[in-house]
Amino acid sequence: MRPRKYMVNYDLTHLTQDPDQKVFGPIQDDEALFLYSIIRGARMRTILEFGGLSGYSARNFIAALAYDDMTEKYVYTCELSSMEPVAPNHRIIQKHAAEISRADFCAAAAATAHLDMVFFDCHDFSQMTAYDRLLAEGVITQNTVLALHDTNLHYFPYQTTTLYYPEKRGFVHERVEYSMVEMFRERGYNTFQIRTDESRHHDGFPFRHGITICQK
Repeated sequence: MRPRKYMVNYDLTHLTQDPDQKVFGPIQDDEALFLYSIIRGARMRTILEFGGLSGYSARNFIAALAYDDMTEKYVYTCELSSMEPVAPNHRIIQKHAAEISRADFCAAAAATAHLDMVFFDCHDFSQMTAYDRLLAEGVITQNTVLALHDTNLHYFPYQTTTLYYPEKRGFVHERVEYSMVEMFRERGYNTFQIRTDESRHHDGFPFRHGITICQK
């Protein structure tokens, strides 16, 4: 066995959902675990999320960043409503997504050279305005990983919306992020999706909201 100091501990006690993961709004635990592994595997240090809600995703990001104490690591949440930080290195940027700029990161903590991941989950196309500005300002770079929530389809009889997908295979859960995936493809991003088809669902697991990862 390797010496204890080289072993990695994964504290996942913040993932507390029921097995059916029937939640509306926050990421599902399977999705949180997927994002956790990307952040930890890539040794990310700076994450921005649009949409904070109760802080469930922020707690997951904070946990993923706790891999050593050699560097400062931050999670920034852009949220229009008031919310409390979930950790000392969690910074709240309380404003509309369309108004965010590099100056917000300098005010929130030490000047941020760039973001390692941006998580889109506020269901407003102003997120694209934010993306364009942060890209122009150099906060988003060619190396920044983009993650979008709610990009899977829901299936009858477990759908939570009546907005049909054009191929009639299912129901679009959130139109904004679902559409943004195609926008990023048009901008040269490769995409990978955590998604399901209707054969995977039953009363004990009614839906998968879905995560899409975009990377240049």
